[in-house]
Amino acid sequence: MSARRKAHDSTTHDSTTGTTELRTEGAISRGSGLARLRSRGVVVAGIAALALTATACGGDKDKKKDASASGAPAAGKSGGKVTMLAVQDSKSLDPFRTSYVAVADEPRMAALYDPMFYIDAKSGKVVPFLADSLTSADNGATWTLKLKQGVQFSDGTPFDAAAVKLNWETHAKPETQSLHRAYAAELGIEVVDPLTLKVTPPRMPNPNFDKTVAQHLSYIEAPSAINKGLDAAGTAPVGAGPFMLKSWTRGSAQEFVKNPNYWQKDKGLPKLDGLTIKNVPDLTQQLNSVKSGSADIFMSSDPKALSEGKKAVQAQVQEDLGGQLLGFNMAKAPFDDQRARRAIALALDPNDIPKTLDNGYVPAKSFFNTSSAFFDPQYVQPAPNKDEAQSLFNALAAEGKKVDFTLLVPKNPAADKVAELFKSRLEAFQNVSVKIDSIEIGQYIVKYAIQKDFQGILFQQWLLDPEPEMFNTFISPSPLNYFAWKNPKADAALLAGRTSTDPEARKKAYSDLQKEMAEDLPVWAYAQSQVGPIYSKKVTGVEMYGTGNIFLDRLALS
Repeated sequence: MSARRKAHDSTTHDSTTGTTELRTEGAISRGSGLARLRSRGVVVAGIAALALTATACGGDKDKKKDASASGAPAAGKSGGKVTMLAVQDSKSLDPFRTSYVAVADEPRMAALYDPMFYIDAKSGKVVPFLADSLTSADNGATWTLKLKQGVQFSDGTPFDAAAVKLNWETHAKPETQSLHRAYAAELGIEVVDPLTLKVTPPRMPNPNFDKTVAQHLSYIEAPSAINKGLDAAGTAPVGAGPFMLKSWTRGSAQEFVKNPNYWQKDKGLPKLDGLTIKNVPDLTQQLNSVKSGSADIFMSSDPKALSEGKKAVQAQVQEDLGGQLLGFNMAKAPFDDQRARRAIALALDPNDIPKTLDNGYVPAKSFFNTSSAFFDPQYVQPAPNKDEAQSLFNALAAEGKKVDFTLLVPKNPAADKVAELFKSRLEAFQNVSVKIDSIEIGQYIVKYAIQKDFQGILFQQWLLDPEPEMFNTFISPSPLNYFAWKNPKADAALLAGRTSTDPEARKKAYSDLQKEMAEDLPVWAYAQSQVGPIYSKKVTGVEMYGTGNIFLDRLALS
């Protein structure tokens, strides 16, 4: 165990007051754990957790996988190449400055690195892949990570505990500007032997830490690349995945070839000889390319495209927590007043969006998807009520608090259409005015994540489980709590959900959280999440993990 820590924190919750006590080294300090979170907070430069290319996390029972995705992948033939389409080029191909999002960079991570652990598409459990196990014998106070023997990086160097330690420490360094820094910061990491690590989560025991590893710390780059500097690591990546980068034409395409040192080569994997990832930002062009045969596969979060893909070619669809969301900055007017947030929720109707825009969105009732084991039908968002909305708008205006705000939007056709619809619907009321600030994704991330310069924001989040993303997004002192939501009862629920592995206890914790979210409305969900691959009829071996990513080792041509 790290010398900085002599005893592990434990938590108790006072149900009568809604406050949480954290016991540290035998002393009780009310709220001390949250204070430590604040004082030790990590600033994540450019993290894309709330962007329309959002992150996700591990889970238990709340994954709903489309029936077409069930069963073992078809064998397929060995050889050949597949062309995958992506909405944008990579800025880097290291695991640090890359978003782990299925519609963006995570397929590239799967190609180059393979996950140490992944979230099983059927059970929602954390499963080892490059690693052998990740276990805790003391309810999450410490964890033991064991790696597989004989795994090598593509340059022939060993995939060992020292490599994992270096990667996690690189994530944690501020100068790395890792998008996943919040998940590696302050970890106690000790190399026990070449294939074993002892890991101590910061601040308190975390019996759900394996979900953090599976989602944010699972892609490992070779020290031989990292030691040359992050620019080299990002442009000439070295991983233990099924493919290696052959060439990269910036703004156009990346070519990958089979890794001759792949750890599963004795099983005939990877199936393919090569993979090309081309940048095609237009969704219609992506779908038409797969239908015509000029491309083979792409990942999508567009419900209409997924529906058409299932009819015209092949597609798999997965539903998670979160979805399409409207967030409120509770540190700024007008949304520092709960009445303004409630008025917006009452004025807008999730059912109106697919009816008007014909975009296939499934209307949401809560941040918690209705198919989730954590969904509690008692605590849903308020139903549309135009009269009550107008009364609230009038009352706020009478107090000099007119609901006049700017809506921050990541520039793309789908988001822009939703933003324009919201503006037209809201400005049909008196005492409401809306300005849309639609900017490219890089500026958008800087504006909300670093500058925290927004009032309202459109974003998307896909989660298999509330841990660890909801904890980091919503607990009061978190530097990733961009909405500035400070609710002691919500904090207590988040802590209860983090510190338990009992399904009923976690369900109760997240029911309590859902209740507070429905009342306080830090975010308003308007469409349930849908994500998955769309692929041609000649492609087989398509198997999802996480929030819609696919394994690249078994992808094949029929």
